[in-house]
Amino acid sequence: MGDAQPMIPLAALALAASTPADEARAWEPALRAAEHDLCGKQVALLGENGFHGEGKSVAFRAILIRRLITRCGYRAVFFEASHYDFLAVERAARRRQPVTEAMVLSAIGQKWNKDAELAPLVAFLTAEARAGRVTLAGLEDQIAILGMFYSLERMPAELAHFLPPGRREECGATVRERTGWGYSKTSPHDPASIARVQTCLGEMRAVISKSPADPDLRGERLQMIANMERAISRDFTPTRANVAGRDRSMYLNFRWLAARLKPGTKIIVWAANQHVAKDAALDPDFTAGENLGAYIHAAYGPRAFALGFSAASGTFRWSRGEFRPIVPAAPGSLEASLAAGAGEAAYAGPARLRSLGARASVLFSFQKPVSADWSRMFDGLVVFRESRPPVRIDEPH
Repeated sequence: MGDAQPMIPLAALALAASTPADEARAWEPALRAAEHDLCGKQVALLGENGFHGEGKSVAFRAILIRRLITRCGYRAVFFEASHYDFLAVERAARRRQPVTEAMVLSAIGQKWNKDAELAPLVAFLTAEARAGRVTLAGLEDQIAILGMFYSLERMPAELAHFLPPGRREECGATVRERTGWGYSKTSPHDPASIARVQTCLGEMRAVISKSPADPDLRGERLQMIANMERAISRDFTPTRANVAGRDRSMYLNFRWLAARLKPGTKIIVWAANQHVAKDAALDPDFTAGENLGAYIHAAYGPRAFALGFSAASGTFRWSRGEFRPIVPAAPGSLEASLAAGAGEAAYAGPARLRSLGARASVLFSFQKPVSADWSRMFDGLVVFRESRPPVRIDEPH
């Protein structure tokens, strides 16, 4: 994806970064403005740039989410993360069983759960979930995600338990092979393996539909099966069709989860800019169908608010151990126009975004500016003057 860029040592980045308290103070005007615009909405969609490798947006959203919950009455947070594992978290909370920070971090997954900037939010959300004040959920149907505490092993066994002896063991192993990605040369991942998983999922659905479990538990298990069926149906599809199917599935999960909440519950969505945008078709990978944000805005209209995040300069995490520079904001670009004289973070609401008209921006890729009227994609925007990668808790600083 583009020419190779020099690697930047994480230790140097961490030493150069401001402390969290310094950053929060510098961001206060932007935080207050974003809180003001989001407080009266029903769905707050909070994005991020940089391939899930931009640290300041994680820290900013962690502060903003806490304020939206404590000051504005939001009562649910949906992550671009494992639908299955967050259902296990919610089930434990509903049953008054232990809900730990480790469970929540596992369900969030390795896109963010090693980011030091996320830790204060996870501690807060875990306590709120234990107390029954906030519902945590995941929107992703993807399986075979490294580090999941429930979906890799426990979920296949739980769903296969309802099958008769023989098929129970066979289907448990078949589904577990896919959730744990246990394929090999002698047992490859191919259309035949997918067909075996589909057959087992169909058998599980038939028996679970008639099981005597309470309606919530039965519905969760059927939801898990439906998600796995959607996920594996995309295993061999081209990228654009896969992306469209994934966002459609995330919206179906959003709708299912929202229907389980009290009417009018205010929901926060944490995902990438392309997922939360009102229209993501400027990104070539998102041209085969509508994205999550488009579906939500069609359903909620002005009650939904898409907040994008970008930066005028700095660096971001490209992959584990590799960091790349953000294309510096060109004069007249969206980022340059907003960052000029605005301190460490600038906020633009709907009117300000509309007034700027078409501008070049790196909102969808820190390395590929695109010119557009970004008010068509976002209701609000936060721009950092200079960004940085997240500080990883699993790497030496």
